[in-house]
Amino acid sequence: MKTLTAAQSKKAVGIAVLSALLYALYPPIAKVVLHNCPPITLSALLYIGTGVGMAIILPFVYWLLPDMKKEASLAKTDIPTLIAVVVVNILAGILMNIGIELSTAASASLLGNFEVVATTILAFLFFHEKVGRQLWLGVGLVFIASCVLSTDVSHLTINWGSILVILATFCWGLENNFTRVLSDKNPIQIVIVKGMGVGLGTLIVALVDQENWPVLPIIGIALLLGFLSFGVSIFFYILAQRYIGAARTSAYYALSPFLSTFIAIMFLRESVTFQLVLQR
Repeated sequence: MKTLTAAQSKKAVGIAVLSALLYALYPPIAKVVLHNCPPITLSALLYIGTGVGMAIILPFVYWLLPDMKKEASLAKTDIPTLIAVVVVNILAGILMNIGIELSTAASASLLGNFEVVATTILAFLFFHEKVGRQLWLGVGLVFIASCVLSTDVSHLTINWGSILVILATFCWGLENNFTRVLSDKNPIQIVIVKGMGVGLGTLIVALVDQENWPVLPIIGIALLLGFLSFGVSIFFYILAQRYIGAARTSAYYALSPFLSTFIAIMFLRESVTFQLVLQR
C-alpha cells in the first residue's frame, strides 16, 4: 500500500465508494430489465458485457496501472480453477436474476451480505481457515437477518425469491474460495476470462431453455450494466485496494447493499418492510 497525501487518500476513498455505487446499480436496474428480458439471458448479457467491455478498456487499465502488466498471467495450470469459477458463476448468475425477479431489488441487495456467511463457512469447513469469534458473531448476525428477509412474517411463508438469492451468494462464496488459487495472477485478465466464459456458458443455457431474445435497446442496457456493475466496479475496487488497503476498501464497498436499497426505494417505489428494517 502506497503512502498517500490527504488529497490522494480522499480520491482513493472516492474510487472505493464509486465502486460500491456501480455495483449497487445492478439489482434495481436488473429488476426493471427483467420485465423485458428472461433471467438466464440477462445473466449471459451481463457477463458478456463485463468480458467484452473490460477487454476494450484493457489498454487504458495498463496505462493507469502500468505495474499490472508485470503481474503473472494466467497459465494452463489455472484452467481447472477457471472452469470451476465459470461453472459456479453460471449457476450464481441465473439464481440471482430469478431471485431478483421473484423478490424485490431492495431485499436482494441486502441479502447479498450472505456471501460473507457462505465464504466464511466454506473456508472454515473445506479450506481449514481459522475464524475468530468476532467474525463468527458477524456471520451469525447476517445469517439471522437473512432468515428474517427470507420469511414473510405476516403469512409465515417462505420467500422463494430470497432463497434463490441466498443460494446465489452461496455459489459466490464458493467462488471466493476457488479464486484464492488465482490471487497472485493478473486480476483484470481474470475478470475478462471469467466474464466471457460465464457469459457464453450462460448463453448456451438460455438457448437450450429456448428463452425469448430481448429487443436491441434492452440488450444494450444489459451489456452496459454488466460492464459497469461487474467490470468497472471490480476495476475501481482493485484500484482503491492498492492505495488504501483491503480492509478500508472492503469497509467502503460494504455501502453497496444500502445504496442499492436506497435506489430501489426511491426510484422503484419499493416498500420499506419490517424485514428490511431489521436487516438494515
